[in-house]
This record gives sequence, C-alpha cells and structure tokens, in this order.
Amino acid sequence: MVYIPVDIEKSIAKECKRRGYSDRTIKSYNYCISRFLKYTNKSLDKISKKDVRLFLEDLSEKKKAGNTMNLYHMAIRFLFEDVLDKRMRINIRYSKTPTKIPVVLSKEEIKDLFKAIKNPKHMLMIQLMYSSGLRVSELINLKINDLETDKGYGFVRKGKGNKDRMFIIASSLKDDIKKFIG
Repeated sequence: MVYIPVDIEKSIAKECKRRGYSDRTIKSYNYCISRFLKYTNKSLDKISKKDVRLFLEDLSEKKKAGNTMNLYHMAIRFLFEDVLDKRMRINIRYSKTPTKIPVVLSKEEIKDLFKAIKNPKHMLMIQLMYSSGLRVSELINLKINDLETDKGYGFVRKGKGNKDRMFIIASSLKDDIKKFIG
C-alpha cells in the first residue's frame, strides 16, 4: 500500500526543500500536479501509468511547448517516485525543446533603454545587470560584502541551481556603485 499524505502540496514542498529546490520549482511542481489531479479526477492510489500518458498526450494535442511538457512530466514523476515512494517508472521520452537563437538588442536600442530610465538607482541596477550578466533575482539578493568594487568583481551567492559564482563589475560603474553604497 502506498503512503498518501494528507496535504500533497505541503509534502511536495517539504521534499523539494529537503533537496534544495527553489521556491519557484516548488510552486511550478504544485501547479502541474494540481492540474494533473484535476484531469484524472482520481485518488492518488488509483492513478496509473496510463493516466499519466493520457494526460501528457492531451497536453501534446493542445500544442504545449516541449519545456512545458517536460515540466509536467518531471513534476508527476517527482510526486510518485520521490514524495509517495511509489515505483511508477514512467517510461516516456522527454519532449524536444527547440533551440532558438536569442534576440539581441542593438547598441542603439540599449542606449535608448538606458535613456528611458529616470531613476538613478534603477539605472545603476540595469547597467550592472546588463554589463555583468546578473539575473534579476541575483541582483536583488546582492549584499554589499559580496562586492569587491576596487578589484572589479563581485560574487553571486546561491544563484541559480543554488550555486555561487563570480561576476565582473564594469570599470565605468565602479564609482557609481561606491557612491550608491555610501
């Protein structure tokens, strides 16, 4: 008999946190699983591999993107194998995700973007992100002691994938950062 938790969302969150997954992953997994459970309209102990396959086929027929299909697949697999400890090997190949060439702004478009920002603090934030490749979440979580402005670099602590990494601070921003820090 399979263990069925009283609160599936809390159980998923607890297991995700134990593994060091981000809050965003927890939210995504819970959303995908709730959609799947609504689709099957069955209790967890009655769900079969066929139900999973039918659900994923339904998503495919609705022309969902490969990344979306993979997220649903991984969330359902996580629920059964890691949360419920039910050996339901779902042998479905992951959807191909198309590789797209990223759209890049021209120098003029970047200059126009910077000109449109009136708040000096926001301007500095955008310039730092643009010049160093920081993600928004990484910028928001920066601490003063993560910056070595004199040496021209800084550190992202627990960035994407819970990894630390170094980034370069553009020399043109060093003085502005020092002024802002105080």
